[in-house]
Amino acid sequence: MQRDILERVAVDLLSLSPLIFRGIRRKLIKTALANIDVDITPLHFEIMAILKEAGTLHVAEIGERLQIARAQMTHLIDKLVDLSIVERKMDIADRRTINITLTAQGRVFLEEHKNRLMSTIVETMSCLTDEELEDLANMLRKLRDILSKLQ
Repeated sequence: MQRDILERVAVDLLSLSPLIFRGIRRKLIKTALANIDVDITPLHFEIMAILKEAGTLHVAEIGERLQIARAQMTHLIDKLVDLSIVERKMDIADRRTINITLTAQGRVFLEEHKNRLMSTIVETMSCLTDEELEDLANMLRKLRDILSKLQ
């Protein structure tokens, strides 16, 4: 019995991640960034959000979190460096390693556009009933709590 449940959960878990991250999250970010004067993509915004949360990361770590190939990561980071949103810093412990960090300008950019993103999310979810929203909030909280135990 437990083996059957575990297999169903595994299938659902694998199908849920792309739906949330590649579908809904990127659609929301793309909509929120549609009318800004800076030429960035949802992936750029996700990189900035990860750096804001984590601080300094190596390009490979960012790529791993977003499930993006290293070659694509280099191109994405180059664009953010050109816009002065992130900067490359040499790792003190290993000078061969280059870390990426959010600049002060990048932090300001994120704060300015956070409200736009939140408004887009609220508008997108406004088609749901109060009951559906309450269910979704409870399920997301429960999913976050359960998945944090697996890390």
